[in-house]
Amino acid sequence: MNYNAYEILGLPTNASMEQVESRYKELRAQYQRDRFLPGEEGEEACERLQQIEVAYRDILTSREEQNQSRDFFDDNDYTQIQELISTGRLEEAQALLDERSVRDAEWHYIQSILFYKRNWFLESKKQLELACQMDPNNARYRQSLEKLTRILASNTISPDQMRTTSRPTNDNYSNMGAGNGTCTGSSCGDCLLCNACCNCMQCMGGGC
Repeated sequence: MNYNAYEILGLPTNASMEQVESRYKELRAQYQRDRFLPGEEGEEACERLQQIEVAYRDILTSREEQNQSRDFFDDNDYTQIQELISTGRLEEAQALLDERSVRDAEWHYIQSILFYKRNWFLESKKQLELACQMDPNNARYRQSLEKLTRILASNTISPDQMRTTSRPTNDNYSNMGAGNGTCTGSSCGDCLLCNACCNCMQCMGGGC
């Protein structure tokens, strides 16, 4: 808006939508009645009626754009999903991730963590590669990919796990545990997951 639409309605810019609606209806009723007055009063009322219609429409458009912008940024907030991952609630984390409409670089990065948590190592690597392609200057993505590549090249992952090439379907995620007392199947894998989830570099102090 290149003018103050709220001022035309006699409202502050932080007015609630209920206040905007109420004020608009009040002014519209007044000027719809006054426009039939003779002479300049009627002409002025017609002009004011047009002004409040435009101002009200512009406020609605502005509020809608703000809501869309807010929804977009909410969709890019992965804090809740990361908290679910950190507490081992992988089913819930995956469900929330699948609901996201925006599949940005961070989405693929979080998906790589979930895949890694389930021992789907090659799929995890694919997601990290996508994240790096979409945001090549992100050091966090690049470092995680480098660490995962080193782990895949080591002898810490069994050949059976290495053959995982796609996300299983119709499977119970809760049955995908490593079964050896670690989260991912190897102590090195746990180090990577910890670093990916919380960027805690001291977790890598033991060396992999």
